[in-house]
Amino acid sequence: MRLVYNTALLPLGAAAVVWGAWPRTSATARLERDQRLGRRLPSVPSGAVWLHGASVGEARLVASIARAWRSRAPRLPLVVSAVTPAGRAVLPAPPDADASFFLPLDFAAVQRRAFDAIRPTLVVLLETELWPNLLWEGQQRGIPVALVNARLAPERWRRYRRLRSLYGPLVRSLAAVLCASATEAERFAGLGALPARLSVTGNLKYDLPAPDTDAGTLSARFGLDPGRSVVVAGSTGAGEDTILLDALVAARREIADLFLVLAPRHLERAAEAASDATRRGLRVHRLSSGADRDAGGADVLVADRIGELSGLYALGAGSFVGGSLVPVGGHNLLEPIAAGSPPLFGPHTGHVAEIAEALLAAVARAWIRLAREPDERAKRVRAGRKFLDANRGALDRTLSALSALLDPAPRGRAAVSP
Repeated sequence: MRLVYNTALLPLGAAAVVWGAWPRTSATARLERDQRLGRRLPSVPSGAVWLHGASVGEARLVASIARAWRSRAPRLPLVVSAVTPAGRAVLPAPPDADASFFLPLDFAAVQRRAFDAIRPTLVVLLETELWPNLLWEGQQRGIPVALVNARLAPERWRRYRRLRSLYGPLVRSLAAVLCASATEAERFAGLGALPARLSVTGNLKYDLPAPDTDAGTLSARFGLDPGRSVVVAGSTGAGEDTILLDALVAARREIADLFLVLAPRHLERAAEAASDATRRGLRVHRLSSGADRDAGGADVLVADRIGELSGLYALGAGSFVGGSLVPVGGHNLLEPIAAGSPPLFGPHTGHVAEIAEALLAAVARAWIRLAREPDERAKRVRAGRKFLDANRGALDRTLSALSALLDPAPRGRAAVSP
């Protein structure tokens, strides 16, 4: 199966050769290209643990693991990677990790270069980062690879089952599959994960720290009057911003100065979101423009800087978490709960056009109620934090399981043919 996979990658390999030779004007772009091709990787002490998460959400979990592990084992070298530039931007820096880099492309030769440079003693992948050549390279070198906070969305699980001849051996080769829930464990078991290496450690997102800010501090930062009501719409996707902006307009008929923080999931959509707001007669301030205190003179703050959203939720009397009005599956509902902002979310359906009017009205009513009724908001915040507290502990369980993989005692790794 390895030959089939790498043969299928040949056209992409040819494109990568051209890409590697293409001139880059930006030093950042050159570094990204080189690291994706397995070059200019950081120099770290031998025996490092390599932690990898794809984008912003997974990179925040990488940061949480790195900080906790560094506090437990200060001398253990830690190196971290991500796929997207946004994820790379929120990876931990020294002293929480020794180095960070872009994940090299999953070509066999590139992964060999990466393992030669990093020389890891353990590779830890977040959620669903099952890159075949990376896994094969680790297996060939006898380096344990663990999947933590492991999860498989139903559509991905069905796809992996269809490709079981590829993913089955890869999943069986994992030294540990630490699942976010029992449902996820069942899915990985169905793909062939070995029972002795499969466990439910819980969802690491429950253990993410609360933001180190509050509504009063943020109001002062943005020049907002202390009594002004604020709502937050985070991680919004294409097709959602218009509904949420219309909900704001509707809610402002009853709360005239209601202020919206709008944070598109992908920053390249920020300009479009700002234009959508302007077309509705709303005044817009973009976070990237600086002069934060000027935001108080606007109606909408477009959060177009990486790493700000989790703190900005603390401003919201109520929030909305995107990816839930379109068939994306929704994004992290725990961030606003941790920040003390009751979250709303959509129906996880693609039929937005048919239900947009009802959604608009529902979001507007909920925002009005949360802004006007402090007792209702406080009740929801207490319930949310109680829920968070009841589900914490995944980080400790995960670190204990990973630390066991560093034990020099035999782990009983089964030989798995590619």
